[in-house]
Amino acid sequence: MPDGTSKVGLPPGTPVHTGIERTEKVTIEIVEYNEGEMSEYDADSMQDCDPPHESVNVKWVHVNGVHDLEILRYLGETYDIHPLILEDIPSVGQRPKVEVLQNKVYLVLRFFDSIGEDRRVVSEQVSIILGNNVLLSFQESSQNIFEAIMNRLRRPTGRIRKDGPDYLGYALVDVVVDNYFRILEEVGERIEQLEDELIEGASADVLGRIYKLKRTVLALRRYIWPLREVIFALNRDDTELVAETTKVYLRDLYDHVIRVTDLAETYREGITGMLDIYLSSMSNKMNEVMKVLTVISTIFIPLTLMASIYGMNWPWMPELEFIYGYPVFLMAMLLITLVLVLYFRRRGWI
Repeated sequence: MPDGTSKVGLPPGTPVHTGIERTEKVTIEIVEYNEGEMSEYDADSMQDCDPPHESVNVKWVHVNGVHDLEILRYLGETYDIHPLILEDIPSVGQRPKVEVLQNKVYLVLRFFDSIGEDRRVVSEQVSIILGNNVLLSFQESSQNIFEAIMNRLRRPTGRIRKDGPDYLGYALVDVVVDNYFRILEEVGERIEQLEDELIEGASADVLGRIYKLKRTVLALRRYIWPLREVIFALNRDDTELVAETTKVYLRDLYDHVIRVTDLAETYREGITGMLDIYLSSMSNKMNEVMKVLTVISTIFIPLTLMASIYGMNWPWMPELEFIYGYPVFLMAMLLITLVLVLYFRRRGWI
């Protein structure tokens, strides 16, 4: 979990990594392209990240890892990145937001993915800086989350090779949003599975699984909801870094974000309904148990009273002189039991 206390007392603009401790080496992938040519390579030195030559239409610098602050400082000096933006990149607890400056556009997103056989949902922060003929992107891990974009860049006939870095930035955000649909689809399947189990009979571990699923949906909702404002702000702000042709795609992306938001809200309400169903099911089971115990107690109350009176053994009790007193008493107890059972059955209590 992010540790915000490590930033207490530091001046604004001081980059501090607040995520989980990472020791792996930070790698940098670089893609340079125009409509006719494209080259991709891993940076051997920081100088490989310098601004592109005039022949390059777009230079994409993708940094895998935000815990190496020296790399961030070098990129900040090279591309004149505002110190407050450099502070936000390694601070991985940021909510989605956009900052439109004079010569930069800075976006913060949250990428979600499901891993393992149990499809455990994990997430990481993605930061994007859009500049003139250059796009910088940062992620916490080395997971190749933008492989689909790389494949599109390798095809010379695609639109992405013809447009500028603003369209590339849109494509990256579109990948993040499309992945929300995939994660929510898996969440929907798990919700249906849990609903079936609740109908058949809730087991002991269902409640824990429901709460775990609820936390996942709430996390998705917390990071999806502000994304609407981010996309809307990119369409609204008049910046030369985002072309009008790209804003058309951003408006379509805004519609996708609205759909994802509605889907997350629907699933949140569905999980809340499942909790109510589970609690009602448990309450009904408890009521059934209490009804059975109450019926048994009601049957044994008169029998206990009779046995208590009969057990006094006073000398003047007539039953002591009656040879059939004991079996008659047992027959009377059995008769009372049968009458009570028939009465409860006729009332529908058992």
